[in-house]
Order: sequence, then structure tokens, then C-alpha cells
Amino acid sequence: MASDPADVLPAAPRFAEAAAFLERALQAGRPDPEVAYLLALAYKRQGKTAEARDALRKIARPDAAVWLQLGLLSLKEKQPAQAEGEFARAFEADPASYAACHNLLMTRLTLGQLDAGRDLVPRALALAPSADEKRFLRLLQALLDAAIQKRSSDAALDPALAALSADDEARLLGLTRGLGDLDVSQALLKALAAARPDSPPVLEAYAEVILVKAKGLMDRGEWLDAERLLTPLTRFKGLPRAHQTLLLELLGVCCCLNQDFDGGISHFGQAVKLSVTDARLSQNLALAYELQNQSAQAEPHWNRYFDLLLAGADLPRPPGQHDYHDRLAFEGLIRLATRYSEKERWTQALAYAQRAQRLKPRDPDTLERLFHLYNHLKRPEEARKALRQLRDVRPDDPQYELYELDLIEVRNLNDVDRLLGEIDRVRQRHPNDARVEDRAAGMAANLGPLLADLYGRLADRVGDVVAQVRGLPNYQINWSAVSDEVRDLQRDLQKLRRVANRCLPLVAHEEPRRVLRDLADRVDRKIETCRSILRK
Repeated sequence: MASDPADVLPAAPRFAEAAAFLERALQAGRPDPEVAYLLALAYKRQGKTAEARDALRKIARPDAAVWLQLGLLSLKEKQPAQAEGEFARAFEADPASYAACHNLLMTRLTLGQLDAGRDLVPRALALAPSADEKRFLRLLQALLDAAIQKRSSDAALDPALAALSADDEARLLGLTRGLGDLDVSQALLKALAAARPDSPPVLEAYAEVILVKAKGLMDRGEWLDAERLLTPLTRFKGLPRAHQTLLLELLGVCCCLNQDFDGGISHFGQAVKLSVTDARLSQNLALAYELQNQSAQAEPHWNRYFDLLLAGADLPRPPGQHDYHDRLAFEGLIRLATRYSEKERWTQALAYAQRAQRLKPRDPDTLERLFHLYNHLKRPEEARKALRQLRDVRPDDPQYELYELDLIEVRNLNDVDRLLGEIDRVRQRHPNDARVEDRAAGMAANLGPLLADLYGRLADRVGDVVAQVRGLPNYQINWSAVSDEVRDLQRDLQKLRRVANRCLPLVAHEEPRRVLRDLADRVDRKIETCRSILRK
């Protein structure tokens, strides 16, 4: 906490005018150090630290007051190391200056120089201007002693720390919170917490510095160190609910990043109970369950997360992005719809896609996803409705004509033949359209398993006929019935080969093409088997 003796002087109401007058006075004759000093103060009051520093540097023989002002300017510029040197010069120039001593003491503490700061307290005590200031410095001395001794032993604490008044406690907490060095703040607050374990403000301040320090460790990827720092806080009683919640959240993140997902679930679960309206906690708990491959347990927490987001959860929004929560929910819903689709859990995927579509009713990708999900679930009417909406959003996209064909129920070769005819008609209406060609190739490739299944049934029937012909004496075989059966099989196999040959030019990738070629070869062999039976 810096001390500026210039702040106790009456403030001039018009600093800019004063600075202009002093500039002219400084330029009019010989450089006057007093004018330069006043000019620097005028600049400082306007927040012009660079100009104030330039004015002070014009003083040929700076005294303690000049060095003190330079140090204060350095603190404003967040240069504590430079300020420490300037305050030291001020105190050296005027050993009786309490302001110089006080600022040097506080700056050394800010720089983490605990021992050097402690050594300066007796000199500050001797210069303190009031009994209240002396009392506070003695308390600070006791706190520094406790913090320094804690590093090597469990020395007895000064009873004065346990008997602090509310005002003195508040001032000590203000000092420790104002220091820029987290390690020093932690050491001082740890000692104060040991002396005053039943003080809620002290415990709150100590928890805050631990939480901030742990967050810094986490940002640097030092998750195990952060977890070790945070864990002792869980044994503190009486922490505010907000601090407990943040502590559990940070511990949950550390556990998950350290691959301890059970620990993460436990911490996040406790945090959710403390803050049931925090959307991020529900999201983190859901993610922790997902990392354990426990999708069923994650689902209610995902739903809670989306409910909170869409109800206006208290989450920060980037500037100017009023729909941020809706967009965040939409992306999360689409992610889960995709995740469940990859696992072929169509019902769950559909629920999330429907919810996403309510947020963006005319989003073409979501409508397309809904169409496919309805199709997987054999809900053709809803699939057609989604397709109508999709074609309304993108009326000029010809590939959607092929989507209508996905709704044709394909059960036999006649259905396959009719589907291929429709595909050919769409391709002829839109020649050289890459989207249509890609979609047609995908549909043709998807017919491969069905054609293989149809072939398997025909091959089994051919096998039954062959077994009958070979297993029975010639006179026991009804050759008329066998011939009719074989002719039907041969006709169906020939049709299957034609269908497979129609699919082959449509398929773009080599693997499904190879499957179709192999199928055609096997069909040809079965056709030859039928012919050999008919020749008998």
C-alpha cells in the first residue's frame, strides 16, 4: 500500500491550466527544481506519468521528495523493482522520511522480499507518525515473524494476532490482498489463519489466494501441483458457499486432467449440490461421466446444462453476442446428436437433434440430420416432413431429389431395380452435378449388403436343389418340378447380376466396387450350376 505525501495537500481544481503555466515558467528562465517538481505533480494528477517522470528528471540534484515521486510513478506503471530502487534512494537521502520507509517496506513485500521487508519494520516503527500507525506496524511485524518462522519451525504465534480488533484485521487483510506476490500473500494469510482459525474474513481471504494461485498452476498445465495446493482447503470449515463451490470445481478439473475421473465426478457432484443453477458445473459433471464412458449417467446432467443455458444461466457472454447462450446450447446439442448417431443409438440422437432444431428451425444441416434419423427409425412421414422443410430452405439443391428415394422400402430385386431407375432419372436431369453423383454413389454402395443377402438366399436354394439331385436316385427325382425351380432360380440370378452390374458404374470407391465384382462372379458360378442341372 503506497503512501504519497502529495496526496494530503489541497488539490488544485484545474491541473491542465496549472501545468501549462508551470511549463511556461520552467522555459522562461533558469530551470527551477521547485517549478519542475510542481509541474510533475500537476502531470501526475492528470494521470500523465511519462510527462511527470520527464519533469522530475529535469531536476539536476533530486532530493528525497523527487525520488519518492519517481517511485510512486513506477508503481503506477507496474514497475515494482524500479520503484524499490527509487524508494531506497529516497530513504537514503532522508532517513527521517516515514513515507520513503513505508513505501520501501511495502514494495519489498510486493516483490516477495519477506525477510528484507521484516528487517525494515523497526525503522518504520521509529518513524511512525501516530500511535495507531505504530500499533499496526507491530501487528505487521508479528505477522511477518510468524510467516518467516513457519518456513522452518512451528514457532508460537504472537498472542496479539489472535486478539486483533475488527479494524486491525481488516487493515491487515487489505494489505495482504493488495500485494502483487501470491507467494507472500499466501505465507502471510496462512500465518494469520493459523492465529485466527475462527475468523471468516481471514479464512475467506486465505481461500481466495489459494484458489487464485491454483488457477495459475492449472493454466500452466501443473494440475497435480494445483490439486495438492487445493486439497488442504477441503478440511476448512466455514468457507463461503461460493468459495466451496469454486474449490470443488477446480479440484474436479484437476482430477479429470490427472486421469482420476472418479475423483472428478465426486468433486463435481458435490459442487452441483452447492450451486444447482451453475450451468458449467452440470457440463463438467456430464463430461466427467463421458470420459468414464458412462453416457447414461451423463445424460441427465447434459439436459440440466441445456435447461440452464436456455433459461438464461449466469454465464459470461462475449461483447455484442446476445445469442451466445443459444448458440452454445445448439452446438452442444448437435455434438451429442452426432455422438449418439456414431453409436447407432438413433432414439437418443433424435431427441438432441429435435431440440437443436427448435433453436434453429431453418438450419439445413440440422434438418438433414433429422431426415436421416427419422429414416433410420422407420418413421417415413416425419422424414418426409423434414425433407420438405429442407427443400424449402434449399430449393435449388438437386441432391435432395435422391433423398426422397431413401424412403423407398427396398425388400427384393424389383425394389432395387426400381430404385436404380429413379437414380438414373435424377442423374439425367442433373448431369455432371457433383453432389448428385456423390449421393448416387453412396446409395449404390449401400445396396451392396442387400444384394449380398439376396444372393445368399438364392444360393441356398440352388444348394438345396443340387443336394436333392445328387442325393436321390434318378427315378425318384421329379425332373419337371426341378427344371421349373432351376429356371426360376436362373432367372432371378441373372436379374441379380444385371442389378449388380447397374450398381457398379455408380460406385466411386474401390472397396465397394470390389465387393460388387466378387458378387457378380459368384452369381455367374451359380448360373452355370443351374445350367448344368438343366442339361441333365
